[in-house]
Amino acid sequence: MVWQTVYIGIIFFAALISVVVAFYAWRHRTQTGAALFAGMMLAVAEWLITSGFVSLGQTPEQSRWWVDPRYFGLTAMLAFFISYILQYSGHGKWLNKRRMFFFFSVPIVTQIIIATNPLHHLFLIDVGFSRDGILMGIDSVAYGPLFWVHTVYSYALVLAGVFLIVKMASSSFKLYRSQVWFMVIGIIPPLATSVIDAFLLIPGLKHPLAPIGFALMGLCFAGAMFWHKMLEIVPVARSIVVESMSDAMIVVDIFDNVVDVNPAAQRFLGLENAMIIGKPIGEVFSQWNELLLRSEVETNIESEISIGTPDNERYFDLRISPLKIQAKNHGERIIILRDITQRKQTEIQLKILQDKFYEQSIRDPLTGLYNRRFLKEVVQKEIGRAQREKLPLSVAILDIDFFKQVNDTYGHEAGDMALIHLAGILSKLTRVGDYVFRYGGEEFLLLLPATSLMAAFQLSERCRQYIEKSSLKYADHKISMTVSLGVAVFKPGEIDFDEAINAADTALYKAKTNGRNCVCAADSPGLQP
Repeated sequence: MVWQTVYIGIIFFAALISVVVAFYAWRHRTQTGAALFAGMMLAVAEWLITSGFVSLGQTPEQSRWWVDPRYFGLTAMLAFFISYILQYSGHGKWLNKRRMFFFFSVPIVTQIIIATNPLHHLFLIDVGFSRDGILMGIDSVAYGPLFWVHTVYSYALVLAGVFLIVKMASSSFKLYRSQVWFMVIGIIPPLATSVIDAFLLIPGLKHPLAPIGFALMGLCFAGAMFWHKMLEIVPVARSIVVESMSDAMIVVDIFDNVVDVNPAAQRFLGLENAMIIGKPIGEVFSQWNELLLRSEVETNIESEISIGTPDNERYFDLRISPLKIQAKNHGERIIILRDITQRKQTEIQLKILQDKFYEQSIRDPLTGLYNRRFLKEVVQKEIGRAQREKLPLSVAILDIDFFKQVNDTYGHEAGDMALIHLAGILSKLTRVGDYVFRYGGEEFLLLLPATSLMAAFQLSERCRQYIEKSSLKYADHKISMTVSLGVAVFKPGEIDFDEAINAADTALYKAKTNGRNCVCAADSPGLQP
C-alpha cells in the first residue's frame, strides 16, 4: 500500500509541478515560444491528473471513464511540443497557419474518434481493470488500428523534436547548450516509459510507468527554466547568426578556395553564391592579393579596403584570421568584411571641412594669398628642408610705391582691386613650390625654397617689370603701379631666418631710398640692375 500511495502521490505532485511551470511560462509569454510551452505543460498536467483518476477509480467503469479524456492531454501535449520546439530551434517560419491548424486539429479528431469508439472499436478494442490494493490496475489492453497510427504519429513528432534540439545544441553558443541538454534529458523518461506501456514490455505491470516519466520530465524542464533561464534567454543557432549578420564572412580552405560565404558577402561582392563557392580567393579578391599573401605568413591581418568605382565607392574594414576547426588550424582562413562606408564618407567630409577651414585660416580673405599666420608654419618646414639638403632659402619683400595715392585718388575699392591685381601677377610669375604671402597692408613676401640670391633677384626683377608694364582698369580709369623689392637669402649655418627677413626688409628700404621701382639685394650691390 505504501508504494501505491507513493505512486499516486508522484502523479499528482508531477501535475502540480507542471501547472507551476506552465504558470511561470505564461508570465514570460512575450518570449519566443513561451505561450506554447505553457500550453504543453498544462496538457501534461491534464494527462497526469486523468491518469491519476484512472488509478483512483473505485470500479472498472469509473476508471474506464477517465481513459478517454486522458488521450486529449497526450495529443494536445504533442501539438504544443512540436510547435514549441520549432520556434525554440529557430524554425518558426516553417510553422505557418496551415501547419499549426494540422497539429492542433489532431487532438480534436482523436478525441472524436475516441468518443465514438464504442461504435467502431478502431482505437481501443478493450481495456481490462482489476483492484490492486487501493488502486485500480490494468489487466489487459487490446488496441485498435487507429491507436497504432496515433502511436506512430506521436513518436514521429517526438523524435523530430529531439532531432531539432540536438542539432541546435551542436550549433548553439555554449551559454544555451545546458538549456538544450536539460530538455533532451527531460524527454527521454516519458518517451521510454510510454514505449514500455504501449508495447507491454514488462509482463504483469498493472500501473503505467509513463506518469513517472512525465514527472521526471517536469523536473528537468523546471530545472532548465529556473536554473538556466530557458524562457528568459532564448538560444540562437550560430548558423542563424552567420546568415543574418551584417558583416560579410568568407571561409577559405587550405587550397585557397572559397568554401563558404554568407548572404552579406554576396551582397558586398555583387556575386551569386554559385559564382563564388569553389573559386580561388585570388580571383574573388584580385585587387587585394598582397593582403592575401601576407595572411599566409601573418596570423591576423587588419586593413581598410575599398570596392567599386570612384562614383560608387564603398569602404570596408577587412580582417583575415586563421579558422580553427575542433581547436586546430590546418591553414583554413576566415575573412570578415565590415561595411564602414558611412563612417568613411563622414570622415572624408569632415576632412574636407577641416581642410577648408584650415585653408581659410591661412589665407588672406581679400587677395587669397597666404597670410602671416601660415608664414610662421611654413618657414619651420622649409628651414628644416634647407638644413637637411643644404639648400639656400631666399626671401623677397615687395611694397607698392605710393599706394596711398591710389586710395586717395580712386578710393579704397580701387585700392583693394589693385591689391588683388598685384596678387594675381605674383601668383602667376612664381614657381610651383614657391610661397606668396600678403605680409601686411600693401606689402607682400615671396618665400623661395631652393633658390639662390641671384635667382631670387632675377625673379624679383621680372615681377617688377611685369607690374610696371601692366595696368588695372577701374571704372573709366587706368591705374598703373610700380613696386620696390628687397631680396635676401638664408643659408643654413650662417644666419638665422629672422636675420634673413630683416636683411630683406633693409634691402627694401634701400630700394625705396634709391628712388623706388627697383630691386635691391641685401649686402650685394653688384646684383642691382
